[in-house]
Amino acid sequence: MGREQKRKELKKNKNNLNDKIEENTIKLSTTIKILLSVVIILLIVYYGLAVFVTKEINISGTNNNNSSNSENTENNNSNVSNKILASSIFNQPDNIYYVYFYNFKDEDASIASALYNLTNNKVYRVDTSSGLNKKYVTEESGNKNVSNINDLKVKDPTIIKIDNDKVIEYHEGAKDIINFINKE
Repeated sequence: MGREQKRKELKKNKNNLNDKIEENTIKLSTTIKILLSVVIILLIVYYGLAVFVTKEINISGTNNNNSSNSENTENNNSNVSNKILASSIFNQPDNIYYVYFYNFKDEDASIASALYNLTNNKVYRVDTSSGLNKKYVTEESGNKNVSNINDLKVKDPTIIKIDNDKVIEYHEGAKDIINFINKE
């Protein structure tokens, strides 16, 4: 094998190596583009759910001039204890408990103070304004004969007493709820 032939072979191998490096670079850049596209799509889906379903993000642009009032509302929403979804009202660990359905932004102060009298049993809270709970909320009269989650329809505000996964008391409207709590 002569020198000339060795040079040609080395040059050919060098060109093949450059071609392989170029192919790998193209594959790597394609993979990175696909991953970035997936991440962007996931972020769009997350923000879409946060805006339209759970309403964690407010894009309506309506801001109250009274910033302390809006801060209090936001603090109340995030500090609600025993917050659950309507779909899980029959899945709580307690034998006897109450489920209070109301709009977290418009809580009735008289009901809230009356709820402190229910110290013997746990009170779970469901936000009727949440998009995840909308299918269980009605503007008309709720279903007082609830036997399972598929039958659940409540009007804002409502309190339900559950004993061993069965609804034993159902009260809607502020006056009815307060009368019921005071009897308990």
